[in-house]
Amino acid sequence: PAWQWAFGMLATYGLRPHELFHLDLEGFKTSEGVLTVLAGKTGMRKIWPLHPEWVEQFNLTDIKLPQCTGLTNRDLGHRVTRYFQRQRLPFRPYDLRHCWAIRSIHYGLDIPLAAQQMGHSATIHSQTYHAWLSYQHHQQAFERLLKRADRPLPPRLE
Repeated sequence: PAWQWAFGMLATYGLRPHELFHLDLEGFKTSEGVLTVLAGKTGMRKIWPLHPEWVEQFNLTDIKLPQCTGLTNRDLGHRVTRYFQRQRLPFRPYDLRHCWAIRSIHYGLDIPLAAQQMGHSATIHSQTYHAWLSYQHHQQAFERLLKRADRPLPPRLE
């Protein structure tokens, strides 16, 4: 159950694996899904779940942090990765983080907001994740823009 909880947190919030062990778990119980990372590679930040339904589906408010020791963030992250390998999961823990980032693009979350929630700069976010954008992503974004009720109208030609 503890590692299922960890999987759910990684998938729902796009955490770095070591950040599982640096969360405000008490505050999370009453935060309506908003998670606070207290420390880690880039310090404190808040993250919103892009699929809020997963908080309930993964039962994330029933906190079951895995027993894991490590002196450094690198040690903690390595232990999470080793667990995934031992379970023969067909992906790495960081893949769940990358999925959160790609999901943020699909949902149209502004780059600075997504980057801040992931704990890196907008430049790093763009360089890392925009390579994943396809023609289909651009077409879908264009179609959403055209359907907006508040879309600016073109100038009139007379």
